[in-house]
Amino acid sequence: MYKVFVVANREFQSQVKSKAFIISLILMPVLMVASIGIQKMAGDSVDIKDRKIVLIDHTEKLAKKIETAVNQRNQNTTRDKDGKQIKPEFHLEIVKPSDNPTEQGFELSNRVRNKELNGFVELSEGIIDPANGKRAATIRYFSNSPTDREFPRWLDATINRIVQTDRFEKANLPRAEVLKAMKKIPLDDLGLLSKNDQGEIVEAEKTNRAVAFILPFGLMMILFMGVMVGSTPLLQAIIEEKMQRIAEVLLGSVSPFQLMLGKILGVTAVSMSMIGLYLGGGIYVLHYFDMSDMIAPGQIAWLLAFAALSIFMFGSIFCAIGASCSEIKDAQSLMTPVMIILMLPMFFLSVIIRAPSGTLATVLSFIPPATPTIMILRMNIPPGIPLWQPIVGIFGVLAFTAFSVYAASRVFRVGILMQGKPPKLTEMLGWVFRG
Repeated sequence: MYKVFVVANREFQSQVKSKAFIISLILMPVLMVASIGIQKMAGDSVDIKDRKIVLIDHTEKLAKKIETAVNQRNQNTTRDKDGKQIKPEFHLEIVKPSDNPTEQGFELSNRVRNKELNGFVELSEGIIDPANGKRAATIRYFSNSPTDREFPRWLDATINRIVQTDRFEKANLPRAEVLKAMKKIPLDDLGLLSKNDQGEIVEAEKTNRAVAFILPFGLMMILFMGVMVGSTPLLQAIIEEKMQRIAEVLLGSVSPFQLMLGKILGVTAVSMSMIGLYLGGGIYVLHYFDMSDMIAPGQIAWLLAFAALSIFMFGSIFCAIGASCSEIKDAQSLMTPVMIILMLPMFFLSVIIRAPSGTLATVLSFIPPATPTIMILRMNIPPGIPLWQPIVGIFGVLAFTAFSVYAASRVFRVGILMQGKPPKLTEMLGWVFRG
């Protein structure tokens, strides 16, 4: 074991003291904060270029009202109190319906393609009175910019407001009273009542869905980054040592299993150091904002246990792949199925968040390669899961990790000294079961 720890210490020291590790350690949270800031800044920025729209009104009654609403909007809502434009202005061109609507639509479409217009709108006759209209009540907006929703959103709200007012007047109903009667009652999303240390009942507090999601997602991402930070450089390091014949020198002093195990222990220590630093920073932030009760020591312990096993498990697999290949490009085809397994929890993220105790989420959390990330996610989404599930899950991961190390050691022993064409997956499986 002494030799194993020597190899592990060498691997740990070489990675931790490298500039790349220090830069990535600092850069990762900086990039995350920067991305949030950039999205906030980008969210506040608006394209204020004028929108030129053609309106075809088959009702022959709404065009003037819409034009009046456009003018009021341009005058009242497109600029702030200092006169700075904050929203685009709409410029409406009213066109009479043609006897050949298809030809008219094609000509207007060409004007949109030539950037003379941003789009055109067609209002059917059935909008005012759906029962007597020759066509269904439709508002059709034609554009080649489906992601630009500034005008369509405004038009939808405006036309429906105008039409509702007209219908209220025809039915001799007071619009304000009807809308008051139809006003929705807000729903307060609350937690549960509890008792404090003095035995007094404490009122339930409003739940924040965003905050409830951030913690489990953040813990899952810390675990995922820990695996990626440790496993990927390990594969590259083994291939480089093999290409430069360093592995042959090392195998003169240690056995293949000792070399592999030492490397896995080293990268596990590197990844756990990174996870510990990020956890410490996250706990400090929670404490600073008086939210330290969001995370308990038990949650941290489970995260560290699952993280260590996950890094060990995927580290052994990457070791086997690295030992079997002589060049980085040869390892890419073998890495693809492993990366798919590693990314599996991300594919089912929305399903797991919506139903953390559902059948699919529960079953996936007992499949060992996906157990660490999915189990951590489910454990930290209120109200949590039964204690027996993470206990069974961690025993399953332990068994799979042990098998992974065993299988990887047999592949590593054969492949570390091989040169030339990389083996096929079937050959590697043969090394595992036949030696």
